[in-house]
Amino acid sequence: MIYAGIDVAKYEHHLSIINSEGKVLLVDKQFLNNREGFKTMQRILKNALVTDNGIEIGLENTGHYGYNLIAFLRKHHYPVFAYNPLLIKKYIQGSTLRKTKTDSQDALKIAQKLRADIDKTSFETDDSMIELKSDTRYLEALKYKRAKTKLAYINVLDQTFPELTPELGASSTKYRTWVLTLLKKYPSTEKLAHGQIATITAIISKYSGKKYGEAKAIKLRELARNTIGQCSESLSFQLLQLIDALRFESQQISEAEQKVDTIMDNIKTPLLTVPGIGNTLAAIILSEIRNIDYFTSPNQILAFAGAEPSISRSGEQQGDYGHMVKHGSPELRWALFTAARLCARFSPTMRQYYHKKISEGKPYLVALSHVVKKLVRIIFHILKYNDSWSESRLKVD
Repeated sequence: MIYAGIDVAKYEHHLSIINSEGKVLLVDKQFLNNREGFKTMQRILKNALVTDNGIEIGLENTGHYGYNLIAFLRKHHYPVFAYNPLLIKKYIQGSTLRKTKTDSQDALKIAQKLRADIDKTSFETDDSMIELKSDTRYLEALKYKRAKTKLAYINVLDQTFPELTPELGASSTKYRTWVLTLLKKYPSTEKLAHGQIATITAIISKYSGKKYGEAKAIKLRELARNTIGQCSESLSFQLLQLIDALRFESQQISEAEQKVDTIMDNIKTPLLTVPGIGNTLAAIILSEIRNIDYFTSPNQILAFAGAEPSISRSGEQQGDYGHMVKHGSPELRWALFTAARLCARFSPTMRQYYHKKISEGKPYLVALSHVVKKLVRIIFHILKYNDSWSESRLKVD
């Protein structure tokens, strides 16, 4: 058996090969991240196989940079093993006291770790999981982008029309269609102050579904006439741009959510039977885990998400639990904590379990982390055995 380690990068990759005795057959070979580079890698692997009849290939699971390479290797029936980059980093640190990091060294260390590992799982996953991971991460990026646009929008409103937000009440109201349409028509308080009540009323009534009408129009025009806000062409221009951006980004998010929903409809996962877990959360959890067979216990999922406490025992210091390690997938960690919060709201047993931890004097986040741990055990069982949520089988302890 020979072992190949590949250090994945954006434009070029590094390949090292060792044999079953640990002898280095290839120290470092760079190949480009294109078809010609992949063919070069394939020729090297074929030449190496002349001296042996088996090969295993390991690489770091570094996200999208390695997807095309993994797809190529799988297409040509090579067994591929993907490692968490943190594991490789720790492996390198444990093998030397020198603080060095090079791509060629990383490739060789991946090959050495692959040879040393007895229990390893090859990178096998359904194509829909790769699609889902790409779509969920894109969706979250869109939401993050819109959140920044909302902050900029609020910043402009606070300068031009500070009286508007208190009048609207709920913070989400300022993003309603009728408010955005009204501000698009009257991007400055001066224009709104001189607007016709009939026109203002027509906009508010039409786009609020007749929830508001003339009374609201009169009130807003009066506030505009007495505002302490700035009347600035620059701020009006920014407001118009930000309204367009909010509408466009919201449309993008809606379309991305529909894409995720389409994939989830085909998957038909029992994870959706968990109270509080809808398509978006289920999609993130599934796509980050990818294949439940990678994990032999719920604790491995917690570790993969970085949602387990650190352990510190040394000499007289015997404290078992420290701060959460926060290594691994931040997307999975966020999804698990969000799912735990919602599950503790909609599931009577999980709610009782959460309040039990609170009554024991545990702070909110600590109590929620206990719910996460319990929920992960349930998720592990549901995915492993394709089972459904059962409130009757749950225990508070």
